Parts: sequence; C-alpha cells; structure tokens
Amino acid sequence: MGRVLVAVFQVAPKASKQETIEFIERLAANLREQPDIAVFPEYLMFDPTGMSREEAYRLGEDLDGPWVNGFARLAEKLGSCIAFHMFERSPSRRVYGSFVMMRRDGSVAGVYRKTHLFDAYSYKESSFTEPGDKLLDPLDLCGVKVGAAICYEIRFPEVFRHAALKGAEAVLVPAAWYRGPGKEETLKVLAQARAHENGFYVVVAGNPGVNFVGGSRIVNPWGHVEADAGWGEKVLLWEIDVGEVEKARSTIPQLMHLRRDLYPVPGTS
Repeated sequence: MGRVLVAVFQVAPKASKQETIEFIERLAANLREQPDIAVFPEYLMFDPTGMSREEAYRLGEDLDGPWVNGFARLAEKLGSCIAFHMFERSPSRRVYGSFVMMRRDGSVAGVYRKTHLFDAYSYKESSFTEPGDKLLDPLDLCGVKVGAAICYEIRFPEVFRHAALKGAEAVLVPAAWYRGPGKEETLKVLAQARAHENGFYVVVAGNPGVNFVGGSRIVNPWGHVEADAGWGEKVLLWEIDVGEVEKARSTIPQLMHLRRDLYPVPGTS
C-alpha cells in the first residue's frame, strides 16, 4: 500500500456528448501530473432534469457505445484508471445510472448500477431510471481497493458499510447533487460521516452544472476533508495515502466492534 494520485474532474455536460468528451480531453492534456485514478461526476453524459423517459432512453447508450469508447481512449491516453457515470439502456426501455470503472488500458474492470434512486424533493429519478439489483463488491483499481456509491446513496450508510466489510480502502461517489437550501453542507457532512465511520477515503466527484452544487472533495479515513474543489469547473488533483486506512482502523476499530448479535450487518450473511 502506498500513495495514489487521484484526479477528480468537476465538470458539467456540454451541448453534446462528443463536446463533453473533447472538453475532458483538453483538461486531461493540461494536467501537471499523470493521475493513477481519474473520477468523473454523475449526469455528465447529459442532464436529465425534466426529461421524459423516452428522451433519456434515446440519449442513453449501451456499454459498447461511443461514450464508453471515448473514455476508453482517454484511459489509454492518460495511462490512468478512470471511473465515470453513464446512462446505460435497460431492457425495460429506461436507463440505468451506471458507474463504469476502467483499467489503464481502457478495459472495463467493473460496472455498478445505482440501486437507490433519488425520489425526493419532488424529483422522481425512478420515472426514467431502472434500479440496479446488487451492490458492488470492491475491486482493485490502480493500487486501491475501491467501492462505489452514486450521489443520493451517500445518504445510505449500509452501502458504505458493505464496501468497508468487503475490504474497500476508498469509495468513489459520482454525484449530481441538486441545489437547494443547506444542500451543499449536507453533502459535505455525509461524506465526512461515511468516511469516518468506516475508516476509508471517500472521493466525491460533483457535477457543477446549473442545477447542481459541485461539491467535489476528498475525505480521509479520519473523516477530515483533505481537498475541496469549491465552485466551478476544474480538476482537483490530490495524493491519497492508502496506508492511512489501516492506521485509522487500528486506532478506531469500529468495524471490529460491530454488535452482530444485535443488528443485521451489511455485507455479511
């Protein structure tokens, strides 16, 4: 275990999917260092706010489509593992909110489909999105064992506890966190809580589009915010120390203190 350079791309979708990929390529070309892992926000493919189920399905793609292929080329060009969100067409003619994780050569390491849909604050993500049916067991991504949760799921500690008990050292969280009173502070507090209670890194990649707060940040296993992107479009480049996970968990052994006799424990049978 050692140090891993993470690039969090706090970027919003452009007029077309191709323009978005070209914009990202320009940002990546200007990075001062090559990251080990690059993470991108939710709703980067397009902003579905107010969109019909039919339109979201039309704009969605399959896993072998241009959106995934564009990111595969980016992974190869950067020589980095990357993790990005897409709207993947489902058999029910809705879309999955899918988080695709790729190796340095552009091959797919894993796909997580959002399981907890944002039907809150008068928004109904389920009107066009099909929920996934399983949590992600952590996978190795360029030297870090990562789990995944998507946006609204940061409100569900069970998702993060599952990742922790399966050995995750970091959880990547692509987000399109809607604006509203106190919403930015809520995202920050939840990211810190999820990191502290599980003793791992939480990496939030936030969408800074007109409807959203941005909110990209990296929280360490002690629950402290190490890096915050603030407002606007930018790339947050930060080195994490994977060794801090073991230090935090040995100092505060919360996972060992679980009372499995008193309550169900996610990630165990």
